[in-house]
Amino acid sequence: MDVIARIIIFGLKERNMEVKGRILVVDDEMLVRQGIIHLLNWESEGFQIVGEAANGKEALELVHLHRPHIILTDIVMPVMDGTELAKVVKGMYPDIEIVVLSSFGEYEYVRSTFQSGVADYMLKPKLDAASLLEVLHKTAQRIPELRGMELTVGGKHSLDYILDKLISGYSIPYDRQELKSVFPYTDFALLIADAQQGSATLQRSEEWTEAVIGACVQQMQSPMTVRLLSHQDGQIRFLLNLNAETKANAARLVRELAETGASSGIGLFFALSRFFTDIEAIHEVYSNEIMQIVNQRFFLSNRQYLILDELKEPGENASFDMEAFNAGLNRQEYPPAFERLRSYVHSLPGRMDMDMFALKSSLGHSLFNIIVSLQHFHYDAASLDEGKYEYFRSIHEADHITDVIALVEQFLNEAMECVSGKKAGSPAFQKILQYIDGHLSEPLTLTEVAKLFHFNASYLSNYFAVHNKEGFNEYLNRIRIDKACELLRDNPALSIAEISGLVGYSDHSYFTKVFRKLKGISPSLYRKN
Repeated sequence: MDVIARIIIFGLKERNMEVKGRILVVDDEMLVRQGIIHLLNWESEGFQIVGEAANGKEALELVHLHRPHIILTDIVMPVMDGTELAKVVKGMYPDIEIVVLSSFGEYEYVRSTFQSGVADYMLKPKLDAASLLEVLHKTAQRIPELRGMELTVGGKHSLDYILDKLISGYSIPYDRQELKSVFPYTDFALLIADAQQGSATLQRSEEWTEAVIGACVQQMQSPMTVRLLSHQDGQIRFLLNLNAETKANAARLVRELAETGASSGIGLFFALSRFFTDIEAIHEVYSNEIMQIVNQRFFLSNRQYLILDELKEPGENASFDMEAFNAGLNRQEYPPAFERLRSYVHSLPGRMDMDMFALKSSLGHSLFNIIVSLQHFHYDAASLDEGKYEYFRSIHEADHITDVIALVEQFLNEAMECVSGKKAGSPAFQKILQYIDGHLSEPLTLTEVAKLFHFNASYLSNYFAVHNKEGFNEYLNRIRIDKACELLRDNPALSIAEISGLVGYSDHSYFTKVFRKLKGISPSLYRKN
């Protein structure tokens, strides 16, 4: 094996040789974990944080991987709590000592953990550097390997300690020339291997990833240094160092990892950051760029890797023109309106410039508006209306954009069947409804509308009652109040009096009376809710 491949393996094993007292931090609150990790200069005290976990199940994987000497664990956690973790760990590794972190009201939980051999406990509200060190030093004396250990290492920080601090956003002094001797090339990039549901254990995933990286780098014969960093929430993190002219090899490496992982059944998602030349940019690249992208895998469908430099730029359909879409619905121009929505959702795979939750909410509104429009113009949309909540739920729970596309396609096909079917009322009556909808702010009366369309007022009144299941005035009030609700929701800058006028009520008190009658609450309370 050549020097490059040995660098990778050495980066893993080196960490466990430098500091004797290995500590694993377990707490379901990230801020608590980070507070402990950065509370002390652990190396100068003779310890090293080898990992962090959000619950007992995640902690067990790290225990198998790192064999810590001491576990600092919370009691009350999801999935697997501290009590169960203590039982399992002491059963499998009786030499590992456990220190429990608890709140004031959790003493009964703490007492139960002592039956499993817990070494000590600390109250979170009283957690400070001096008290924590006292407990850890006392606990270390229970471990034969650490008994009589030097409590101060002195000297310079290790490279792993420096990198852990930098990627977490902390400033730390270090020798740039010494760093350059380890990372001799001009450019850096972060490579993340993120476990997916049903994937292998963290230990197996890490071993597999290291082996494949070593083989790929050796095969490419490319000048590249790869350093294994500390884990973060189940992610395996590597720092790549290479020359600017060989950047393409980093992308090639990621593709090889993804292809080999897929064929081997390894459930890992790989992400390669943009390149940066200053090592101190590592925190910004990790937290503000690559992690935001990794968390948005919803738009990547079932892809196994992501290279930030290859992300799709927003194209012509970058934003959805909701106003034009709704205008088409209001004019009963359904095929072009549906095609507008269809084209938009098909442009979304690979797009990373939007929020998943906002998108799902927006699509839900679009489907709802289609149903409202069909019902407003008396299309037979009863089945679509009955199934709307199932569509909304499925879109909300979708894991990938391809699932959402399929749901929208199914909905639009059903909606088109409604349009193609028989409408209630004649074309002339449809034009009357469309006219009313477009002139809500005007003082409409049955007599004026009938005269405009050359109807007898009495005939139009009867026609409404028979075919619309509500009279002219009832219909007019309902659609005016529905429009008012829309304005109350979407236009906070408009006063209620202004909205009253926009939907055709010159008398504000009468508007409030009608609103309360139809919606059960006042306009102001509706807006507040």
